[in-house]
Amino acid sequence: MASLSNGQEASVDKPANCPFQLFNQEVVWNGKWIQTRQVGFRTQTGQQGVWQSVHRNTKPAEAPADGVSIIARVRKQDKLFIVLVKQYRIPCGKLCLEFPAGLIDAGETAQQAAIRELKEETGYACKKVVMESKLCFLDPGLTDDSQCLVVIDIDGDAPENLNPIQLLDSTESIEVLLVEQSKLMSYISELDSSSIVVESTLLAYAMGIQFATI
Repeated sequence: MASLSNGQEASVDKPANCPFQLFNQEVVWNGKWIQTRQVGFRTQTGQQGVWQSVHRNTKPAEAPADGVSIIARVRKQDKLFIVLVKQYRIPCGKLCLEFPAGLIDAGETAQQAAIRELKEETGYACKKVVMESKLCFLDPGLTDDSQCLVVIDIDGDAPENLNPIQLLDSTESIEVLLVEQSKLMSYISELDSSSIVVESTLLAYAMGIQFATI
């Protein structure tokens, strides 16, 4: 993945459907969790550019995606709630409201990772996995970081879910919230954006629910 030092171009195999000629692909920085890369590209009209990107170092080879996001629906006292988490995100410099989420470990399926991460981050036990999405990408202009969305149903009246206890890592600080699904968009709209931001997957879900009623 290195470029030639004598000024010549090192060609890169062209991926399917790629309209560009790629060359001089290299790792710019390699860290514990991520690496940054850059690659030169040439358009069909001869214009040249450089694309820089970020990639995780942690994805097991057989994993279906880097991680999972969990749409956890709690049925409790005849009401439907969505489980959300709030945590400080250092890259954003703010608190962030999100779906529970996490990386897929070696040997796990997306559904197994979702059940585990839900229990660890929120303390809630899964009743049933409703569906699993196809592989999707979070910010494809910047990174190949990928996830599967997993929808989980939770029995909020079950004894194990009356007082859920988180199983957090020593470096995690996560607040768990239950918001009625019918009030999710209004809850998000009333947040103070100067101190808290909303993860895009959650916002898209809330907007979808809102538009479905229009």
